[in-house]
Amino acid sequence: MIWLVFCMGAIIAGFVQGLTGFAFALIAMSFWIWVLPVQIAAPLVVFASLWSHFISLSKEQKHTLPFSLVKPYLIAGLIGVPLGTLLLHYIDQNLFKMILGFFLMLWCPTIYFAPELPHIQKMGNMADSSIGFLGGILGGLGGFCGALPSAWVMLKQLPKQQQRYVLRHFNFAIQFFTLLVYIVQGTINTNHLPYILVLMMSVSLPAILGAQLFYKISEIQFKRIVLSLLFASGVFLSLSALI
Repeated sequence: MIWLVFCMGAIIAGFVQGLTGFAFALIAMSFWIWVLPVQIAAPLVVFASLWSHFISLSKEQKHTLPFSLVKPYLIAGLIGVPLGTLLLHYIDQNLFKMILGFFLMLWCPTIYFAPELPHIQKMGNMADSSIGFLGGILGGLGGFCGALPSAWVMLKQLPKQQQRYVLRHFNFAIQFFTLLVYIVQGTINTNHLPYILVLMMSVSLPAILGAQLFYKISEIQFKRIVLSLLFASGVFLSLSALI
């Protein structure tokens, strides 16, 4: 039963991340939290998310989007990760989950039904860097680095290709940095090896399929999928804090 739930979570999360460029941690943890201790699940989420990014990026169609699009998020996010890992020892995890969960449940309907906000759409690198910094902190706190950036690029109404480009490369860099920290700290050990081998097999194909489906959906469909995932993640985080 443990391996069935584990594989189901990995397959669904891999497909979703291949499609949207984020949300592996939020989707996978909604399955794994019931069958694995957090000490085992958290490093696996980071590894599998990174592996899913690597697989789907290898199948990415060529594009002409400039690196400057993601650069402010990336630099600030990497600065925020160590602060997040530091705060991890002082912040109550259940309180953190509940606050982030309620934020997402309120934020998503607001974005979906809100009118255009030209002054936000015109905000530049300083605002993007602030969101990236907060995303890095959230990544260090619990692996939720994509929550705020995904909501922000949606609010700025970037085209779906730009949204996915920002989220994919931002999350890849943050997860890679987090994985290095785990290795240095010895957080990943031999207990994780059987799960890692299964993840490499179960995540790869769904991530590729998700990446291919991205080019077949419309802007509206992409917006609905991302907001639905964020809202569902908010519900999951809130409930997990209360249970």
